[in-house]
Amino acid sequence: MIVYPAIDIYGGRVVRMTRGDFSTVEQVAPSPLAAAHRLVNEGAEWIHVVDIDGARTGTPANLDAIRQISNRFNVKIQAGGGIRDFDTAERFAEAGASRIVVGTAAIEDPELIGRLVDRHADGMAVSVDARGGMVTTAGWTETTEVRAVDLMHRLAVEGVPIVIYTNVSVDGTLQGVDLTALQAIARAFGGDVIYSGGVGALEDIRTLARLRHRGVRGVIVGRALYLGKFTLADALRAASDDSVPTKR
Repeated sequence: MIVYPAIDIYGGRVVRMTRGDFSTVEQVAPSPLAAAHRLVNEGAEWIHVVDIDGARTGTPANLDAIRQISNRFNVKIQAGGGIRDFDTAERFAEAGASRIVVGTAAIEDPELIGRLVDRHADGMAVSVDARGGMVTTAGWTETTEVRAVDLMHRLAVEGVPIVIYTNVSVDGTLQGVDLTALQAIARAFGGDVIYSGGVGALEDIRTLARLRHRGVRGVIVGRALYLGKFTLADALRAASDDSVPTKR
């Protein structure tokens, strides 16, 4: 299972927030480049970058940071935030994203998803963020009437290769993984799923690693790394070891 350390960029700063609430934003690293340097030194093969400004407004504002990370380090970048048309998707790819991540557009413009699947194949993913089982959009500020499991069915039919599932209700809380929701999502999608939200201990990562046979192929980790709950090296080891019993 792949561990994706996260760099969320808002107003040029590396931040974390709790449950998608912008009033909880706090800076957690000196700069995106400094955060990437630390993560690469600790063994990152992938970095998950979110342009929070873009996710919120629909207009990406931090492509230069993605470009700097791509030019400076030998690391794969999974990035999104504000990709709501084909040209913006191309801008992310040109900035150095190995995999582009589309969110709100999956609800608002299903035709775009089909075009991006054709254009990027495995180089694209759809981010499905949910609160109470319902999909959220516009940087977690709007909750739709679309059930996450229903969207997963549709994305599978459209040929989307990878989905990133975030339970916004636990994101940033360190309180653990919502296994019930995740397993329902994995069943509905039937393909590769990357999980995000609530990871606070190595046991959470081991638990997710034990779901590889259910399609769980990756985990995004943010706050726990920045708070020093464990190191990225520890997380990488835990992701490759599903034999240790989990406790909570």
